[in-house]
Amino acid sequence: MKSGKKRKYEIGRREFIRKGSSAALGAGVIASMPLDVLSVSSARELPKKSILKCSDIADHFKKIGTWVNWDKTTDTFKAGNPARPVRKVAVAWKASWDALRKADSKGADLFVTHESICVKAVNGSMEPEVVFALPTEKSKFDWLEKSGLVVYRCHDVWDRFPGEGIRDAWRDGLNIGDRIFADKYPLYVTEIEPMTVHDLALHVLRRIEPLGQNGIMVSGNLEKKINRVGTGTGMAHNPPAMKAIGADVGIMTEDGYKHVRMGVHANELDFPTIFVNHGVTEEWGIQNLAAYIQRAFPDLEVFHIPQCCPYTMLGLND
Repeated sequence: MKSGKKRKYEIGRREFIRKGSSAALGAGVIASMPLDVLSVSSARELPKKSILKCSDIADHFKKIGTWVNWDKTTDTFKAGNPARPVRKVAVAWKASWDALRKADSKGADLFVTHESICVKAVNGSMEPEVVFALPTEKSKFDWLEKSGLVVYRCHDVWDRFPGEGIRDAWRDGLNIGDRIFADKYPLYVTEIEPMTVHDLALHVLRRIEPLGQNGIMVSGNLEKKINRVGTGTGMAHNPPAMKAIGADVGIMTEDGYKHVRMGVHANELDFPTIFVNHGVTEEWGIQNLAAYIQRAFPDLEVFHIPQCCPYTMLGLND
């Protein structure tokens, strides 16, 4: 063959570019070619990763939370636009203004809260919480609207979420063992080695002290021997219900508990009670919530905002 002629199956460089590599070469040849030979247009045709919206996180919880009545739940968006794209998520027990500002300063698009934004919010209401805001809370909602931060409440689904949710995380964090004597939602009764109420109260205090509670209230006979501990979803204030399923001592939250009524009756029942701050009983579960969202949505940046006991107990020696 003369050097000036080409065979029919040979192709020139210009024709190769004009026809495109995929037309000129077989797929097997392309697969074996170095990456830098592939055209830029081929790279542009690769599927793009879709951007998540705040509503995608809510849809996820709606899918897994089969125990929630989704027609009457507080687990809805409480402020902001659910369609906002989300890349960074803040998670905290309570949407206090301090926590909201901290989330915003760290670039959060979405704030997932377990508790309400405002004082008069109604559990079970699906409405945005601005409708319940006190006049003194209006500025918080004005700030939320201006910032664009979206607030989603994850309460009913996470209270009962198995293993990691509020109820299980509280019982597990107390380190009272795994001998569950009774399980009647929202309560557990756990069987422990016999000890006095005094010793159990000190054990609980040691467990919760890292969460900022420096003292603990106890009502009833401190020297009574007990071995069945009643706990709730963090929140608990019903000694008769605990006693009915076998508990002989109960760990309560101070929120919602009336000592002048239920406290007197608990003593009438000879049922000792130990009191822990509401937020403290649920903080371990909120840490788990942040970790869960990160696992479920690995492309997001998720961070937890710690919230400890908001008060300090003083004694005469302080």
